[in-house]
Formats: sequence, C-alpha cells, structure tokens
Amino acid sequence: MNRAVPRAARGAPTGVRGRVGPARVVQADLEIAKWAAVLTMAVNHYGKIVDPDVFLTTHAIGRLSFPLFVTIIGVRLGTRPELARRYLRRLLPWALVSQPIFVLAGRPFYQGNILFTLLLGVSAAVLAEWVVHSRNAGSAAAALVLLAPLTLLVEYGPIGVVIVPMTAVLASRDPRLALWASGPLGLVANLVPAIPPLEWVDLCALGSSLVLIAGVILRPRLPRLPTHAFYAFYPGHLLALHLYDLYR
Repeated sequence: MNRAVPRAARGAPTGVRGRVGPARVVQADLEIAKWAAVLTMAVNHYGKIVDPDVFLTTHAIGRLSFPLFVTIIGVRLGTRPELARRYLRRLLPWALVSQPIFVLAGRPFYQGNILFTLLLGVSAAVLAEWVVHSRNAGSAAAALVLLAPLTLLVEYGPIGVVIVPMTAVLASRDPRLALWASGPLGLVANLVPAIPPLEWVDLCALGSSLVLIAGVILRPRLPRLPTHAFYAFYPGHLLALHLYDLYR
C-alpha cells in the first residue's frame, strides 16, 4: 500500500483531473492511519491471546484497527480505481498464508481471517463498478450474487465486506467524506454480526475518524511502512504472540 503518486504527475485522464486535489492530500496523510491500524491490531490481539486480564482495555483500543484498514483501502480505491488488481494480487496470498496461523491462534478453521474480509471487499468494489458502468454487467452481477455467501464466512461478515465499496464510493466523491465515515461504519461493522447491546468498547471504533482527520491536519512525519511489511505484519504478529503465550 505505497503512498500514491499524484495522478496529475502521471498524466491522469481528463475525466479524473477534478479529483486530484483532495485525493492528493488524503493519500499523503494515510501513513498515520497505517501505523495506528497495525499497532491497535497488535494491542487487541495481545489481550486476546496472551493476557485475558487486560482484554477489555486492549479490545477497546483494537476497535480502531478494522475501520482504519478499510478506510486506507477504500480511499485508495475511490481515488485510484486501477489499484484494485494490485490489492487483489497481494491480499489473496497473504490471506492464505495467514489462515493456518489464524486458526493456530484460536479461531475456527471455517472462518476466514481479516485479510479475506478485505479481499472480498475489494472484489465487491470492482464488481459493483462493472455493474454500474455496464462493463460485463450481467456477469459482474452474477459474480456478486455468488460472492454474497462467502461474506458469511469471514470476520465482520457481510457488513465488514460491504463497507469497503461504500468507503470507495464516498472517497470517489470527496476523500474527506470517507475519513469522517470511517468511525460510524466501523461501529456498525462491530455491532451487526451479533446485534449486541451498544457498549462503550464498541464506541471506541469512532476514534478511527479522529485518527484519520488528525493525519490530515497535523501531517506528522512518520517512516513509511514497506508494502510487504504492512501485509506480513498480520500473520507475523499473530504467530509471535501465540509462540510467546505458548513458551513463556
């Protein structure tokens, strides 16, 4: 998920030049979201795998990670749709590599890990765009129907998958809309699978919007996460936490 090169500098097509301004600002400021996403995810899994006594606190912090991941991908898809194939090529192998470790860390074998959720979300975004723009619309619509049952088998379920294309649509109009929507969409994704009563832990998902907006306003200079390190962190930290819990 490398920082985007402004489309104007690459000779962007005339039809998308109007989106270069806001998209450039958001793309340049996604690095803080990347760091926050991986760190909050690691904190969340520490409580789940290693120390259940602090789970409530770590789980609250971890509520930020999924909406941050979704927004990073959704904003980039909305402002640079051609990145979809790149995401699919990277998410699929890393999702497959992560699944045995995901199961080893205590999750059911029939549930797909979070990378599968994002993979289905990107796929849904691509197919939906084909339907709207009448590019093999019939085949794309049929593929969406076939995709739907798979969303029941991944983390965050159908809502977790659907908010990826929703975020992309918002970002295609104005990336700032996607930033503000990140928290509310993340809150819905946390609540819908089991329809639990609303708790303060769930409300922490709203903080993802604040992180994203802070990135735009403060523009902190953070080291860039290498692309493959960004993906590899997921299975890597799960395995490390499991081994630490096993042999400590």
